[in-house]
Amino acid sequence: MFKKWASWILTAITVIIFGLSIYIIIGSSIAHQRQELFNILGYSYAVVPTSSMEGDKEDNFKAGSVVVIYQKPFEDLEINDIIVFKSLYENKLIIHRIIQKTESGFITKGDNNPVADQGFVTKSNYQGTYVSHFEFLGIGLWISDLRTIILGFALLGLVGLVIYQGVKLIIMVRKTEDETDSNENEE
Repeated sequence: MFKKWASWILTAITVIIFGLSIYIIIGSSIAHQRQELFNILGYSYAVVPTSSMEGDKEDNFKAGSVVVIYQKPFEDLEINDIIVFKSLYENKLIIHRIIQKTESGFITKGDNNPVADQGFVTKSNYQGTYVSHFEFLGIGLWISDLRTIILGFALLGLVGLVIYQGVKLIIMVRKTEDETDSNENEE
């Protein structure tokens, strides 16, 4: 009886994980196409494609770093915060430091750039605030180039897992039915 319950619980957990994985894959793909961040509980991740934030400050990072971003309220932003925003001139996300606050919005600049960015960051194009980063030999750039392939393999693996669990469930149900039938025949 315990094995039966354990198997059902394991199957339910697998289905839930599969559903969440599909949600994350589809949601992040849609967000990527829209040049937006995909948030889970207020946090996102992104790969930094350029060296605009390289430097000698404690919170600098290199091209290829994977950054963790939090959806901090726009009203709480301060000078020196590193933020992610959607460019007003190009269809891409930018991660730069706030250098000035004006009535029109924030002025930003990459730490490694000689001049400030054009335009202002307003609530409408603000995406989130940098929290931390990690890097491993610039693997983030490699991953971002192969993102579609990686997501495809992940989806394929998850489909395989669901098929495996489905077959396992069918075998378990048939075995239980056979045991029930044999117990009824003995009586």
